[in-house]
Amino acid sequence: MSFEVRKKKNPGMIAVRVLCVLMIAAILWFINWDLVRDALRQEGVDIIFMGFIGIFLLLFAYSFYAQRRPRIEVNGRNIVIYPLWRPSKKITLREITSRKEKGDTSGEQLDAAIGGMLLGGMPAYALQQRYSSALQSPKEMSYTYYSGDTKLITVSTKGMENVERFDNMVVDKLEGKPLPGAGVKMSAEDMEPAKKTRLPLVLGGLLGLACVAAVVVILFRPHSPDLLAGTSWVATNDGSQWVFRGDQTFHWYQTKGETDDNYFAGTYEFHIGQDALNYLTTELSRYAVTEREMRDVISRVPEYTVDNFVCFSCVNQSFMLDGKEQLSEETVSSYFGFLLLDGTYLDIANMTTGTYYGFIKE
Repeated sequence: MSFEVRKKKNPGMIAVRVLCVLMIAAILWFINWDLVRDALRQEGVDIIFMGFIGIFLLLFAYSFYAQRRPRIEVNGRNIVIYPLWRPSKKITLREITSRKEKGDTSGEQLDAAIGGMLLGGMPAYALQQRYSSALQSPKEMSYTYYSGDTKLITVSTKGMENVERFDNMVVDKLEGKPLPGAGVKMSAEDMEPAKKTRLPLVLGGLLGLACVAAVVVILFRPHSPDLLAGTSWVATNDGSQWVFRGDQTFHWYQTKGETDDNYFAGTYEFHIGQDALNYLTTELSRYAVTEREMRDVISRVPEYTVDNFVCFSCVNQSFMLDGKEQLSEETVSSYFGFLLLDGTYLDIANMTTGTYYGFIKE
């Protein structure tokens, strides 16, 4: 007599795999989306989404593992037990010395727990009542088998085939009855169609909700206020004028008021406070300035604080000099310093050239 106790074929596992593939594709698209890619890397939270990808890959692999790995193989009196996460173990029927049985209400309990978290009110109460009713008269049974005081394995009729057949064989052995022959028919319980297990789908759904929540947090998290937008500044050393517009473009005129020639123009990205420190040490890490070094600088000057520390980059797209364009390609200039005197004085240095600038807000 040979048979296996294993999971019944479940179309839900295919749904789990499709869900995993779709979620992995969606996450990869999101973390490479131009609008959020740089922000994710700057904040260092892209690793969170990589973790989600890893979880979905594990869930995808688990859907194959759980369905293909048997729980018990029976060949006459010889038995191989396969715990879900431990190595298999070979035993004989006579080594099973006791068993315990109880109603399996895990599915109803899971529904009640999720209902309590997500639904609340009357829907959650109705699910809780259903769980209470199932607890009193469970439709499914789980069996745990022991060899002396050592637990061998627990199996359940929920979503598994041949469980009752194996349990009947163990009960007959424990009661001293002869071992049934190979012609013993399967019980009605074992002949039932596969019951859908909701756990993988629920886990996949909860992971999907977690991903959506993370996306919402990223998209709507507070950003550094752009204190340069819509402002104009005049340099204390040469009288040049730096104008920042609300669309994150700028013009730096050599002479204030002369806007048709001798200027730099392009786009900019502004950061202030802790966000500026993060930007400096991540996006501008090529300059090898550490947060500890900047905090040391801040601690030596009373007017300097983390809150008024600024760091920004300008993408120079045009450089007009004596009526001629000087740039054949874009160049980037990065600056860091402090916004002082209630935001009216910009004390900064060019990180590439080391040139110092002081600007007074107009």
